[in-house]
Amino acid sequence: MNLFSSIISTAYADDSIVGIIAAPSGVPSATTDTTNLTGAIVRFIVVIGGAFAFWQFLTGGLAFITSAGDKGKLTEAQNKIQMSLVGLVIIAASFLIIAIVSQVLFGDFMAILSPKLQSI
Repeated sequence: MNLFSSIISTAYADDSIVGIIAAPSGVPSATTDTTNLTGAIVRFIVVIGGAFAFWQFLTGGLAFITSAGDKGKLTEAQNKIQMSLVGLVIIAASFLIIAIVSQVLFGDFMAILSPKLQSI
């Protein structure tokens, strides 16, 4: 046994050497608080991305209607509509890819989006 492992085993064997460190106030005490936070962040990002894509779709449609036959404005409006639809497809596909990777690596479709952390 080397010196480092003997120090670690001594530290874990007796709490009086290292002591017990309490978590600062404001730090989640349960792991479920942390997983709820990550889920809320993911939902917020998806809602913002979806709202932006929907807004771009609406403004592209309005530009398409008001283009008055101008080829440049018509092409710009079509590109805006197309890119907003591509954005919505990417948002939906990201969930599908995450579910497949979660199933392959962890055996649960929601393992990455809704992790279950174990306490120490």
